[in-house]
Amino acid sequence: MTIVYILIAVLMFGLLIAIHEFGHFIAAKALGVRVNEFAIGMGPQLFSRRSGETSYSLRAFPIGGFCAMEGEEEDSDDPAALNNQGFWRKLLIFAAGALMNFLTGLVIILVLYAGVKAVNVPVIHGFADGCPLESASGLQVGDRILSIDGERIY
Repeated sequence: MTIVYILIAVLMFGLLIAIHEFGHFIAAKALGVRVNEFAIGMGPQLFSRRSGETSYSLRAFPIGGFCAMEGEEEDSDDPAALNNQGFWRKLLIFAAGALMNFLTGLVIILVLYAGVKAVNVPVIHGFADGCPLESASGLQVGDRILSIDGERIY
């Protein structure tokens, strides 16, 4: 059973990397930078399809991915190459991956909390028989607990 959990973890990690790389890809395309290849996974190609100037591929090992832009590794004379873009365009393209990670986390949190109908409030509903803290001058049913030992609770 442990191997199943390891495989699920590897696939989820690969999915998060693919989403990160998609952020770079979409920003590069939006800013007119030539993307030579967008790949999900690493290693040998299992599937590849070309559409326009970009090759889209699925690779054998689901442990990563990449967005290969023209002029990323070496200088290129192509005006649509990354190395010929200004500072702000490069910054937007590089930051887009982190932004996609942030948005993915936000979506996950929203999905997890979408079904929450109420939040438990620390209110005393009753006491065990013989509880010495229950009295007219002590704790009473309906009291709300705000802190314990000076530490605020939520």
